[in-house]
Amino acid sequence: MFSVLQSIKNLFNVSANPAQDRDDQYLADAADIYDLERRMRQVDSGRHNLYAIGSYGIFMR
Repeated sequence: MFSVLQSIKNLFNVSANPAQDRDDQYLADAADIYDLERRMRQVDSGRHNLYAIGSYGIFMR
């Protein structure tokens, strides 16, 4: 029961990491220079989701 309550509580907790630190970590996880450039464009545009919605509403990674 405790783990269920803890999981629910974690859903509503605001991340302690500032946005800059999250963006830096996201950029640091890039696999190569092309991935880094794509991630930089996403950060600059203000959206860096794990999944992007493609045409016809298909989720692409």
